[in-house]
Amino acid sequence: MPALRLSSILCLFALLLAPAQADVLPSWLRFWKNTPAAKPAKAEPKRVSVAAFAGGTGTSARQALVAELTTTREFQITEEKPDFIITGNSVGGRITGKVANASGKELLDRTYAAPGLDENAKALADDVILTITGKPGLATSRIVFVSDKSGSKQVYLCDPDGKEVLQVTHHSHGAVSPTLNADGTAVAYTSYSNGFPVVQWMDLGQGWERTVTDTPGSSFGAAFSPDGQRLALVMSFLGNPEIFVTDLTTSTAACISDTTGAPSSPAWHPDGKQVIFADDRGDGPRLYVAEVPATNQTEARLIRWRTGYSFCTDPEFSPDGHSVAFTTRIGGELAVVVKGWPNGPAKVIQNGGASHPSWSPNGRSLCYAQHGNLYVHSLASGLRHLVLEKHGQISEPRWMK
Repeated sequence: MPALRLSSILCLFALLLAPAQADVLPSWLRFWKNTPAAKPAKAEPKRVSVAAFAGGTGTSARQALVAELTTTREFQITEEKPDFIITGNSVGGRITGKVANASGKELLDRTYAAPGLDENAKALADDVILTITGKPGLATSRIVFVSDKSGSKQVYLCDPDGKEVLQVTHHSHGAVSPTLNADGTAVAYTSYSNGFPVVQWMDLGQGWERTVTDTPGSSFGAAFSPDGQRLALVMSFLGNPEIFVTDLTTSTAACISDTTGAPSSPAWHPDGKQVIFADDRGDGPRLYVAEVPATNQTEARLIRWRTGYSFCTDPEFSPDGHSVAFTTRIGGELAVVVKGWPNGPAKVIQNGGASHPSWSPNGRSLCYAQHGNLYVHSLASGLRHLVLEKHGQISEPRWMK
């Protein structure tokens, strides 16, 4: 990717801040006001039958698939009056799986040919979940995080169970603030290899690594857009740091903030039209939302989002765009909070030092770091489980979307 050219950068910003005492939304957000989401009725889990798989590795493939589906708690695995029937075969670890509804209509027919049987079973499980529920499965998703296990802060990957841990970076001066693109094929992070923060972009399949920009000043805190074609990041080549959106294809960028403070931790709305970020203007970090210009001729619009907390950072929109998770401070300790967007109630998910929440692709769980460990927290049950410990000090987890 060609380096970002200073001459191509356009700083487009306008300030639309509501008065401190007012609770007024601009017109581009006003249609959400006073329309709280109805609480959905609790649905019974779908009944799913998994028939015997043919082939030399069919029995092992079926067992692996049933184990994955059982772990998700999405379905009731049963042979009695199933809503959906899964059939398939497996030879040499390769799996072909089919899903049909109770009427016999085929909904899925796909072959998985990764080197390992378990990898193919996980991919099939995710596709079964997506086919039946309309929400992505988590078996093949990945969490990226920072750990100092090697002696310096580096970027790592793991699966949602804390297994298959892989060290991604090996920078002598460390690497922090990672973000994965939607399909988990690329990671962007902040490197200190030149003595100051610079955003790097790595293709996980091909292994190449590139600097996003060679403009003067620092860059840090990147976040991939939902389509993976843009990055939101902090750049300071203008002097004061600002939030920019850079197009990875055209190597152009637009400034979407106007601050004399210290902006950080940008994150995208799933529609790709807004970016939320923290900004400390001298009274602690607060959250702001900027509308990303559709064209170079369109002005960016900016509001402060009032959460009810005086310290807010690490914001992230839920996959459906209806909630925001963020880090706040309660009783002198960090805590994870979820608040409805834009006017919903706030709920403390975990206090006592929890920080940097990130949503699962299906929006039903959060991962976060606490006391140097990695947790996954179910929002429906309120239960959490420790997925990775004794791996150095873990921080800044982010789940691929």
